[in-house]
Amino acid sequence: MEKEEKLKELLGQEYEELMAWKAMKWVGPFTVDDLLESCLDNDHPWPPKSNSVYLVSRNLWDTLSVVDSVSLYVGSNTGKSPRFCTRIGDLIADLFGFFQEGTGHSSGGISLHNYCKKQNLNPKQLHIAWIVNCGCVRCAETVIYDLTKPELNIKRPPKCIKHHGKEQYSAAFRNM
Repeated sequence: MEKEEKLKELLGQEYEELMAWKAMKWVGPFTVDDLLESCLDNDHPWPPKSNSVYLVSRNLWDTLSVVDSVSLYVGSNTGKSPRFCTRIGDLIADLFGFFQEGTGHSSGGISLHNYCKKQNLNPKQLHIAWIVNCGCVRCAETVIYDLTKPELNIKRPPKCIKHHGKEQYSAAFRNM
């Protein structure tokens, strides 16, 4: 029996979830300070135009410890617009308080700004990471939300209409 077939047999329904995480590629995390500091460095990774999900956390983490990252906010840009990088820019502007009531770009950025004020924490110390080449953005955002349980998301992202149940794990990180 082939190794992969044996693994499928042993893991059952959990096989798709394992394969999804195996294929997932995180960029970062970086402190917000490091990301801003590298804005003119062409060799530093930069958020993609689209098809991604970001995670803002209090602590530094790696792919294996993302669940323990003290996740603060998970977000994306919905739809197929090429605004993901711009969405990160909106998040950062609002994170530093560049908004007025009713004019903020990002509810996540405003929530993070208020969190930093309450914690007396410089926003530059927060960590941010994003996924590259994810499949279904809505599924990816939901999966990451469910796994990391971010403190500041006001509500759970809506489930993807196209993918449901265990299928969402493979849809989230498969480049479609």
